[in-house]
Amino acid sequence: MSRLLIMESPVMIIPSLAVKIGLNEAVVLQQIHYWLGISKHHIEGRIWVYNTYEEWQKQLPFWSVSTIKRTILSLETKGLLLSANFNAMKMDKTKWYSIDYEKLQEYEDSTMELEAGKKKLSEEYFDLDD
Repeated sequence: MSRLLIMESPVMIIPSLAVKIGLNEAVVLQQIHYWLGISKHHIEGRIWVYNTYEEWQKQLPFWSVSTIKRTILSLETKGLLLSANFNAMKMDKTKWYSIDYEKLQEYEDSTMELEAGKKKLSEEYFDLDD
């Protein structure tokens, strides 16, 4: 018996990442990470992938193109997703993407610090009665 309900490539969701940055953002970031893993485009010391919003929508057909645009803009605003135009013809507006893995690590570190702080506050609160 297959672990998949339907024999189709699944989209991966990392729950803790979805909590930190948003569900849509986590899905898109994971999808871009997947493509970066097989990309041969090394530019300016980074690996890049490119797609139009419509091409991303073919991979994530449960969202509209406008939802994908909003999600990518959100990731760019958070500093997690880098974008550029490396097209030979400047009139070609297809965006290229790379992940700022250092910024992603900062999100991970800040979440761990926040959790540690919450735990410490909780312990101090319950120790007041002793």
